Amino acid sequence: MEQKTILCVDDEPGILSALKRLLRREPYRLLTASSGEEALQVFASEKIHLIVSDHRMPGMTGTELLSEIQKISPETVRVVLSGYADAAAIVEAINRGHIFRFLGKPWSDEELKANIRACLEQYDLIAHNRSLTHELAERNEQLRRLSEQQQSLIEERTRSLQMAQEVVQALPMPIIGVSVDGLIALVNSEANSLLNFPMGTSVQEAFPENLATAVSESVRLGSSRKVYVRTEVSGQSVQASVVPLMHGHDVRGSLVLMELCPCTV
Repeated sequence: MEQKTILCVDDEPGILSALKRLLRREPYRLLTASSGEEALQVFASEKIHLIVSDHRMPGMTGTELLSEIQKISPETVRVVLSGYADAAAIVEAINRGHIFRFLGKPWSDEELKANIRACLEQYDLIAHNRSLTHELAERNEQLRRLSEQQQSLIEERTRSLQMAQEVVQALPMPIIGVSVDGLIALVNSEANSLLNFPMGTSVQEAFPENLATAVSESVRLGSSRKVYVRTEVSGQSVQASVVPLMHGHDVRGSLVLMELCPCTV
């Protein structure tokens, strides 16, 4: 686990010495600064997990310092340690410095150490939440890209399907698609002109008996073999080809291709 670094800021050397003595056996790396300006210099070269600052200091106040720290290192947990715990100072520190805790002087050693532990736990919680937020953002971006890819694939497949339908419609011969349930699922223009039946009609209603039987047997037997049937449709003699539509070993339906012939049945 990463060792935490604490920066204590106070213009009184005795306070900094007391904090060093108090925390010397704690598993933290402790840095000190005697002014807000010096603290900002430390932040320029160090990663600080927790800053504990006096409020009333010459030059830059603790509130002004923590306000700057919030801008340059928002993940750093900010604490005011001051003997002037008046309401106005607390409100100003909260509003400007976005502090996590306001602790008073003099302090109880055990209470101060407990507060420091709580502050560092808060840092870990913030870091964990930030990591989760970043991970969530990455996953959302991955999902967005995947969604775009899927949408592109759907559009491409739709264009391909539309083209296939246009080709089928343009072919100069009657073509009928029959579902595995024996229902008419596709009819091109030539077939519609010849047969004139609606989609969803059963093959028994749409076709002559010998052709309907051939289509039904093709689906039932699951054979990939093409079957030829000579029959009469709407008073015209046709040579019908029943072509099973296979997916692996499964029959998904069949295509019926009709070729008009001058002969009689």
